[in-house]
Amino acid sequence: MNRIILLSILFLFSGIIYAQTKIRPGIRLGFNSANISNTTLDNKIGLNAAVFADFRFSRFYALQPEIMYSRQGGKSNIRTNQDLDIDYLSVGVVNKFFVAPNQGLHLILGPSLDFDFENNLINVINDSNDSDITPFDLSFFFGIGYEFDFGLILEARYKQGLLDIDLFDEDFESEFYSGEGNTLNNVFQFGVAYKFDLR
Repeated sequence: MNRIILLSILFLFSGIIYAQTKIRPGIRLGFNSANISNTTLDNKIGLNAAVFADFRFSRFYALQPEIMYSRQGGKSNIRTNQDLDIDYLSVGVVNKFFVAPNQGLHLILGPSLDFDFENNLINVINDSNDSDITPFDLSFFFGIGYEFDFGLILEARYKQGLLDIDLFDEDFESEFYSGEGNTLNNVFQFGVAYKFDLR
């Protein structure tokens, strides 16, 4: 009897949570200011774009899985060299913490797994790519945003790569590599997003 009561309470509680959770899909478009640590490369401006689904669990918290395209790399300050372009497809889990109930100001925090378009795992397995860039990166990001009642969102993030992208071998002379430390992605991201209300 106690099990039946407990299961009934859990079922009712789950139904209440499900009913209160608002799910809204959305799109985002913005730009990056990207660089790679321990190199002589300058900041490079690139595009970012994403699709996401916003799960609003409470007045203070929302979970937002997203898939993002992000152009990163660095800008060469030597005329004879080309800029470094790295195109990533990122799968991120955004945690949004609202500062106050019924207010749009929120903090952003989460991880992402970034896959390099050009130097992907298929090309690595087939040995058909000459790029020295690691096929993927694990990143951590944080930022701030403001969400308007009608669905418009303004966001600013800082994204820090956690894995050495192996672009420059320490034993290989390069005009880009400073010779000390790991080469990590560093990106400032700015974007405008819109959430659709499907009700």
